[in-house]
Amino acid sequence: MLLHIIKPLAFSRGFLLKASSRPSLFSVKLTGPSFSTSSTKLFYQSKLHFNKENKDSKNENIMVPHQGAEIPAEIYEKKQVISRRIPGETPQENNMDSRLPSSFNFEKEAIPTLLPRPGVPAPNKYPLARLYDSLTKKTEPELIYEAEPHKLYFVFCYAFSLLFIIYGLNAFNIGYGLAWAMYEDNDMKLAETQLNIQLAMHLSIVTILSAMPIMAGIAFILAPSRLVRRMWYLPPVNSKGQLRHDGQAFVKFTTHPLLPNRPTPVHIFPLGTLQKSITAKIYSGKGFYGTNDSSFFFFLREAGRRIPFIVDRKGFFWGDGRVFDLLFSDDSIEKVESAKKIDEVYGDLIRERKHNEMQMRKELGFGWKTKAKVNLMKEDIEKLKQIVSGTSVPSVKKDDNESIKDENQLSKDK
Repeated sequence: MLLHIIKPLAFSRGFLLKASSRPSLFSVKLTGPSFSTSSTKLFYQSKLHFNKENKDSKNENIMVPHQGAEIPAEIYEKKQVISRRIPGETPQENNMDSRLPSSFNFEKEAIPTLLPRPGVPAPNKYPLARLYDSLTKKTEPELIYEAEPHKLYFVFCYAFSLLFIIYGLNAFNIGYGLAWAMYEDNDMKLAETQLNIQLAMHLSIVTILSAMPIMAGIAFILAPSRLVRRMWYLPPVNSKGQLRHDGQAFVKFTTHPLLPNRPTPVHIFPLGTLQKSITAKIYSGKGFYGTNDSSFFFFLREAGRRIPFIVDRKGFFWGDGRVFDLLFSDDSIEKVESAKKIDEVYGDLIRERKHNEMQMRKELGFGWKTKAKVNLMKEDIEKLKQIVSGTSVPSVKKDDNESIKDENQLSKDK
C-alpha cells in the first residue's frame, strides 16, 4: 500500500519538475541576434525579468532589453526619445500619419525638436576655412542637413490649396452665369455675331481670372514635393574609396513624395549646380545654427529651372549657416567670412535712414516731411519740363559743381 502512495507522488513531482523547466512567460532568454524580414525587428541577447513580489507596488522596476544590458523602462524610453531627436537616426516615413498632426495644438508642432548631431563641429565656434576643410576631407557621405517634422507645413499647404481651388471654382461658376445671362438678355440689342463675340470675350476673361487661384491651389499641393527633408555631402570618392579623377563632389537630398505611401524622391546634383539667390543670405547670426530669420525658408534653384527647392531654416545644419552660404554660391571663403550678417545690413540701412531724417529735420524745421515731399514734387516737375522742352541737362551735384569751378579757376590762372 505504501508503494501505491509513493508512485503517484513521484509521478506528480516529475511532472512539476518538467513543467518548471519550460521557459516562463516573464523570464525569456534570447540566444542571439535574429532578424525578421517581415517585421524588421532586432532581438538582442538579453533577459526579461519580472519582479513578482513588487508587481502590485507603485514603484515596480521592470527591466527591458537594451543591447545585452538591463536598464529600467523609464531610462530606456528616455533614450529612445533622445535617439528620435538626433538627425539621421529615425526613418522618415511617407504615410498619412506623418503628414497630419496628432493634435491641433499647433504651438507644439512649431517648436524645434532636433538635437545637435554627435561628432559635428559646434556652430559659431570655428573659422569657416576650418569647417570647410573638415567637411571636404570626409571619405563617406556626411549628413549636413535635416528638416523638422513638417506636419504643420502640410496642414498649411492643404488648407490654402483647398481655399484657392474652391475660390477659383466659385468665381468661374458666378462669372459663367453672369456671362450667359448677359448673352440671353442682350440689353444692348447687339447683332448675333457681335453677341457671340461678346460672350466669347466674357467667358475667356472669366476662365483666366478663375484659373489664377486654381493654379495657386495646385502650386500649394505641389509645394511639399519641393521641401528638402535630409541632405548629404558626397565627397569626391568612388565606391572603392578612391579619389575621383575630376574631383567633383555631389549633394544628395530627399524630398516628400507628392502622394502618401509613395517612395521617397532622391535628388543628386554636382556641387555648384544648386545656387541660392544672389541677394539672399543663409547665415543670419540668429539662432543656434545662425540661420533663423523672419522668412522661415530659403530657396535653392537649379540652373535652367524656375521652381526652386525649399529649405527650412529651423532644421539641423552641419556646422552653421556659413557652410551653406559657401556650398550654394560662387563666393570664396574670404567673402563669405567677411560678409555682414542680415541684421547688420538692416541695421546699417536703418541708421543711414535715421541720419538723413535728422539732417532734413534740422534743415527744414517744423513739418519737414511735408516740405521734403513738396521739394521732391518740384524737382520732378522741373525735370518733366526739361524733358518736354528738350533742354534737359544732366544734374550735377554740389561737390561736383565746386570741383568744376576749381578746375576752371586753375585753367584761368595758367
